[in-house]
Amino acid sequence: MTSGTTVISRKGSAKDTGVVLSGKTKDSVLNLEETGNLPVMDQPNVTFESGTVNAKGGAVITLYSIKVMDATLNIDTSEVANGGWNDGLYANGSVEIYGGDVNINAGRAGILVVGIGAPEPKTGLIIKDGKVDINAKLADIYLGTDNIKNGLISGGDITLGGDVGIFLNDCEKCEIKGGTFHTDECEKPFAVHRDSSAVFEYAKADYTELDKAEETAKALNKDNYVDFTAVEKALEAIDRTKNLTQQSDVDKMAKDINDAVEALVYKSADYTELDKAEKAAKALNKDDYEDFSEVEKALAAIDRTKNITEQADVDAMVKAINDAVANLVKKAPASSQPDSVSSSDASSDTSSSASDSSSSDSSSSDSKATDSKSDSSSKAASNASNTNPSTGVAGGAFALALLSGAAVVMAKKKK
Repeated sequence: MTSGTTVISRKGSAKDTGVVLSGKTKDSVLNLEETGNLPVMDQPNVTFESGTVNAKGGAVITLYSIKVMDATLNIDTSEVANGGWNDGLYANGSVEIYGGDVNINAGRAGILVVGIGAPEPKTGLIIKDGKVDINAKLADIYLGTDNIKNGLISGGDITLGGDVGIFLNDCEKCEIKGGTFHTDECEKPFAVHRDSSAVFEYAKADYTELDKAEETAKALNKDNYVDFTAVEKALEAIDRTKNLTQQSDVDKMAKDINDAVEALVYKSADYTELDKAEKAAKALNKDDYEDFSEVEKALAAIDRTKNITEQADVDAMVKAINDAVANLVKKAPASSQPDSVSSSDASSDTSSSASDSSSSDSSSSDSKATDSKSDSSSKAASNASNTNPSTGVAGGAFALALLSGAAVVMAKKKK
């Protein structure tokens, strides 16, 4: 539905009267446009229940309350001339946002709760849920002008994009008990008029995630890492004075700690003993041993990527090498000479040889003795014969006697 330049005018001032805009689906759209510096909507009360409303040119104003339930509301008054209705949502009583999606780009105040002629409700601003994104030239949210009005923010995702965010003029306080705030583009997110006694009351920021990050970081052993300074720096930067509107600062502290922890690099494990074991094993001649495979297997299993928390793995490598070396069995040495005659045989041969030699020597001696005696007998016979040539018989008998003696001697020797 489109309502050209038509202004939905106020039809009365009764507190309980007004309009409720409701679309059957999210795609139900109402376009309102005003080109004469007038409001696009003027009612005692307006409730944006559902659907989408696009309002361009003038503010949505009410005497009492504007409520946003589950609708999408897009308001643009940035081009309205000064002096015209260039606020976004303007209410004498209250602006209440319980959900939905509210986007306002305003030439003056995004949400303006003034209190003129509407003593009730006393709370001028309520944001319990929904998404609120405001960018306005005067202030994103302006509370109090004549009657005292308060603000209560307990939820929602709120972006303040103007130079001034929530501005307290004549009001008591604005309580911020919940919600997520985005104020990076806002120079003064929370401001109070210099002549006002109004105050902001903030709930403490949620430190749950920061507490977890801090606990994790402090549980680490700094001596296990190459450089722990980034973590220490992030821990030193913790500030526990932040309120709920500064939640993004607290979230950043948690992120800085977690990022620093994630970037830590472990020191290397101690490989001193492994180096010694490896060097000793490699110095061995594998051909000297019956089976060198276990040593080779232990050497092949060396892994030099272990960090200081994995020292037990490195120690196990050392033990595997040393155990394999300790279990090595040397090959039996090969003989360098041919087999020799046994000592008993050599002794027997020596004795036999000696016996034969002795026997031979004895026989030779006897033979020589016999020969010598035979020669002597012959010489004697010859001499006898020569001595008495004339007595041949006597000489012959003597010679015969000598020969007979020699024959007896020889016979004894043979025996």
